[in-house]
Amino acid sequence: MRVTLPLVAVMVAAGAQAVHPRVDAGIRRIQPQVPGMSIAIAIGGRIAYAKGVGTTSLATPTPPTADTQFRVASVSKPITAVAIFKLVEERSVDLDRAARDYCPALAPLNGAPTVRHFLLHQSGMRHTTDEEDESVAGARAGPALARVTKEPLRFVPGRRTLYTSWGYAALGCVIEEVSGQSYAEFVTDRVLSPAGMTRTTFDRPDYTAPDFSPGFRMKGRAFAPSLVVDTRFKRPASGIISTANDLTRFAMALFERRLLPEPLWREMLAAHPADDDERPVFTAGWMTAPTTLGTPVFSYNGSMEGTTAVLALLPERQIAVALLANRERFVPGVTPLVREALRAALGLPAE
Repeated sequence: MRVTLPLVAVMVAAGAQAVHPRVDAGIRRIQPQVPGMSIAIAIGGRIAYAKGVGTTSLATPTPPTADTQFRVASVSKPITAVAIFKLVEERSVDLDRAARDYCPALAPLNGAPTVRHFLLHQSGMRHTTDEEDESVAGARAGPALARVTKEPLRFVPGRRTLYTSWGYAALGCVIEEVSGQSYAEFVTDRVLSPAGMTRTTFDRPDYTAPDFSPGFRMKGRAFAPSLVVDTRFKRPASGIISTANDLTRFAMALFERRLLPEPLWREMLAAHPADDDERPVFTAGWMTAPTTLGTPVFSYNGSMEGTTAVLALLPERQIAVALLANRERFVPGVTPLVREALRAALGLPAE
C-alpha cells in the first residue's frame, strides 16, 4: 500500500534536508569559539532541526542537546510581552492606559508612560546598570522599581526609543498586580503551559538541574566560569531559563494562534514609531529591522553573564530559529549562523 504524506509533512521533510548540511557547516565554523551551544529550527509547525554541540562543563565533556537548559537573558522579553497581551485579551489591561494605574510602584514617575510605551521601549525609563545587575536582589519587580522611579524619565514617553530592562520589570509589576499571581505563576499558567514549554523555568542564583548549562566567559585565551548574577528582580526582562526546543515551541504556538488570537498577534507585530525616530526598532515585544529575506523578520537576542541567546521568527513562513550558547555576550559571533539557518529554511542561497 502506498502511503501519501500530508503536504505539511512533505514541506518539513524537504526543508529539513536543505537545512541540515548548511547549519551543520555553520556550527563547525563557530564551535571552537563557544564551549557549548544548542540550536533548533521549526518549519511549518514542526521542529525540523535540533542539535547540541560542545560541552556544558569545562571539567568533564558533557554534550548539550536541544533540550539542555540555558539562561535566555533578554529573550525573556517576548515571553513577558505575550503575558501582557493575555491580560489585554481578558480586558484586564488597556495598552494605552498609564502603567502606573496597574502598578502602584510606578506612581512617582514624572510622567505617565503607558503599557504600550513600556512594551516598545518608549517609556523614557533607563536601562539597568552593570552595578544594579550585579547587586540588586529580590524576587518581586514592584519593590525593586523604587530605585528607578525616583529618577526623572529621560524623555517624554513616546518621543524616543531607549532600550530598558527596567521597563520590562515594570511590565512584570503590571502582570503581578493585575493578575494577583507572581510573575512566574502567571507566565507558567498562561504562556508556558499552553505552548508546551515543559523545560522552561525561572532563574535564581542557586539554580541547578541535570540538564542545565552554567555559563562561561573568555579570560585571556581560555574560558572561565561566568559571574552568577541575581536576575529575580528583573525576571520579566532577563530572568527566564529555557531550551532551544522550547523556544521554537513558543514560536509555533504563536504561529498557530494557540497563545494569542489573530488581532492581538497582529497588534504585537505592528510598528509604532516614536515621534523622533526615523523607523521603528521595536514592536510590542520584538525587534524588527530591514531584511533581504523577502519576508519580515521578528527577533530578540539576549546577552548577559553566562549566556548568549537568539530567537528569530519569520511569521509569514512559519519558520523559527532558536540558538542558545553558554559563552556570555557573544551575539555577534552567533548571528551569522542564525542568519544562515533562516536562509537555508527559506531555500535561499548562502550569503
